[in-house]
Amino acid sequence: MRHIRVFRIFLAIMFFVAAVAYLCIGPHAHPMASVSEKSQIILSMITVTIGATVVWLLLTFIFGRIYCSTVCPVGSITDFFARLGRKLPRKKKTFSWKPRTNWGGYILVIYILCLLLGIFSVAFIIEPWNMMRNIASTVRPDAVKESWIALGIGAGTGAIAGIASLLMLIIWSMISGRDFCNNACPIGSALGAVGHSALMHIEIDPDRCTYCGKCEDICSAHCIKVTDRHVDNARCLRCFDCLAVCDDDAIHFQLNQNIPLTPLFRKRSQAR
Repeated sequence: MRHIRVFRIFLAIMFFVAAVAYLCIGPHAHPMASVSEKSQIILSMITVTIGATVVWLLLTFIFGRIYCSTVCPVGSITDFFARLGRKLPRKKKTFSWKPRTNWGGYILVIYILCLLLGIFSVAFIIEPWNMMRNIASTVRPDAVKESWIALGIGAGTGAIAGIASLLMLIIWSMISGRDFCNNACPIGSALGAVGHSALMHIEIDPDRCTYCGKCEDICSAHCIKVTDRHVDNARCLRCFDCLAVCDDDAIHFQLNQNIPLTPLFRKRSQAR
């Protein structure tokens, strides 16, 4: 199962490079550059991206939030700096289980209301693809110039928003992993609502798990609680790091649910 993680990282790098090429050079940079833009979920441009949105909702219902771990450029940025954050000296472990909060749902509601009311400036600040456009505008101002002018706001607003977004993503990711994707990103929250009932899910085998805690410690989405052998698939971003780190082959990406064959009370193999 570990090869899934390698394939996921390959896709994430490919789409991220294509997105950077599209936004910093232009759609003529490479055929893949245009594909990266057409593959995004951009609800503020729903009339243009309705096809991609429907496809991603279907894929999320089947596989979970693979959009967040492969195609979303902001997801790739947070993933990179979350990995760097693990190397920081800390008194406590980098990542561990956190209960789900309602912040993501609140922001999603505000985001949808703003779209319905025509307040598109909010979408241009917190929507992942538009965040990436703002970040790219520090290199290529034309990436968002027309959008901000159309809103009656200065063209430099995009660059300011981009710098602020990038700094926020770097700090937040290095401290709390991919919390942004679950607690602030409206697209992530929407996909989480669908991914909660995904057909394919991450599950811990109760008869193989030795409570070593490696999967919980590496989960940047804070969605694994090893003591309960529980994975919150609504928040799981399908990075598959947990599959790669498990030495007992006790955590899988699968269709069926595990039924324990032995009692739940088992001796831990090592201290947390």
